[in-house]
Amino acid sequence: MSKAAKRYVFGTGAFLLLFTRERGSDNAKLAVLKHEEGIIEIYIHPNNLAEAYAVLNRLVDEKPEILAEKVKPADIVKSAYATLNVLNDEETVLKLGELKTKYRNKPWGDLSTAALSLRLNAPAVILDNEKYFDDIEEVSIIRISELKI
Repeated sequence: MSKAAKRYVFGTGAFLLLFTRERGSDNAKLAVLKHEEGIIEIYIHPNNLAEAYAVLNRLVDEKPEILAEKVKPADIVKSAYATLNVLNDEETVLKLGELKTKYRNKPWGDLSTAALSLRLNAPAVILDNEKYFDDIEEVSIIRISELKI
């Protein structure tokens, strides 16, 4: 990847859009294509992949009609490791701990996205209706419908 490539951190919801027909899925899929071409870099935290695995299991059982195709939760995790930049390191863990101390009631997945976003100084790409980032002042966000590459 080019040193000048713009970085983005995908939250769980943005990542899950890759496997659905939901609003924003086209933007998420285009972003991954641009990542594969080396135009941008997409990062994701392993906690978000674990959360995506759990959510996808529920979708397969409860709302299979929103899935673009039949997928196995384990396969989406494997695809992320094969395609995206999955990152967790000491600095990210420290930032995650700081955020969890400050925002005690926020979900771990959202704080994992925020911590990685801070670590990389890159915006977090989140769902349009995501509410947990509204008051996290430290992090720059891009709602998926606003993602322009």
